[in-house]
Amino acid sequence: MSLRRIVSVARKELRQLARDPLTTGFVVGLPLAQLALFGYAINHDVRHVPTALLDSSNSEVSRRLVGQLEATQTFDVVVRPGNADEARRLMRDGSVQAVIEIPGDFDKLYYRGKGAELSILVDATDPTIARAVRASAQGLEGEINRRLQPFLVEGQEGTLRASTSRATFGSEEDLDRQRLVSFAVLDLFNPELRTALFVVPGLLGVILTTTMILMTALAIVRERERGTFEFLIATPVRRLELMVGKILPYIAIGAVQIVLILGAGVLLFRVPFRGSVIDLTIASVVFIAANLVLGLTISARTKTQYQATQVSFFFFLPSVLLSGFMFPFDAMPEPAQWLGEILPLTHYARLCKGILLRGATLTDQLYELGALVLFFVVGLTVATAVFKKELV
Repeated sequence: MSLRRIVSVARKELRQLARDPLTTGFVVGLPLAQLALFGYAINHDVRHVPTALLDSSNSEVSRRLVGQLEATQTFDVVVRPGNADEARRLMRDGSVQAVIEIPGDFDKLYYRGKGAELSILVDATDPTIARAVRASAQGLEGEINRRLQPFLVEGQEGTLRASTSRATFGSEEDLDRQRLVSFAVLDLFNPELRTALFVVPGLLGVILTTTMILMTALAIVRERERGTFEFLIATPVRRLELMVGKILPYIAIGAVQIVLILGAGVLLFRVPFRGSVIDLTIASVVFIAANLVLGLTISARTKTQYQATQVSFFFFLPSVLLSGFMFPFDAMPEPAQWLGEILPLTHYARLCKGILLRGATLTDQLYELGALVLFFVVGLTVATAVFKKELV
């Protein structure tokens, strides 16, 4: 053993690492990216849930209550549908995650002390959002009823009657409910709030993202390292033909993974399948192809499998953290949401939840499907442009 020789080898290894920009980025950039994402973009506090308002009362009381609901910062009224069917359609296609329904006689029941009730429908495919909506609604309900408590008097047998000092609350014989205002929160699509129903569709996209990108990121550099790339150069295969030919086998592999994951999800976790198999197949094929062209772009611009693996991990981290799979998407800051909208996993996770859990169709979610198609077209164009049939 010679300490001098050991130090020489270590010095040589450090110089090699310093000369590799990808390794430097992996050592320095990845920890900083994790710190920024976890510290700035990731937030468990649910805020600004996209909400539809169906106010049939349209009274001063109902408008005040809606303002108080928005003041909690949990609800963000983005649309006012004309009827209940339209409101439920907005929930099914994922445009909103909650619907506030106020009946036409709400103000009359409120002033008479008859227990005015409004309904809040929430998309419970994400249990975190459903629990936050329920907690916010119940907290506001309790606060309002505590403020109105002085207007109630205790009657015989422990019931509550309207105070005779206020004629607007009705006659003394009219029995009151114990709460003048109540919010009925209804969990749709996942009434049991089972986490598995939220995890399985997202996990399907995460697994496909990891395997598809990594396998195709190694496809071309593996040819270079094994010495078979020269045969590709000698063939008359064009660049676009080569890209498409590299993609097709992995689409079949991705289809096998989808069958395995969904089969296990349905059998083991009782995940419902409320939508169309054809719609899910089309969405999955486009998503797989979008990830594959990204992997081919990485493979065309790297020289070794080690480098290709490093670059792939730079894409995995934001995909998992900013897609809404682990943390509520609407709770993230706007810059993080903008970045998340660029990622294919964000749109595929929405498509899967919509098709599997809400019974939505591709027509209902054209924006999500269009984003995946656009990513695939741009990715294939870039991969074809950067790939060169020459030795480097």
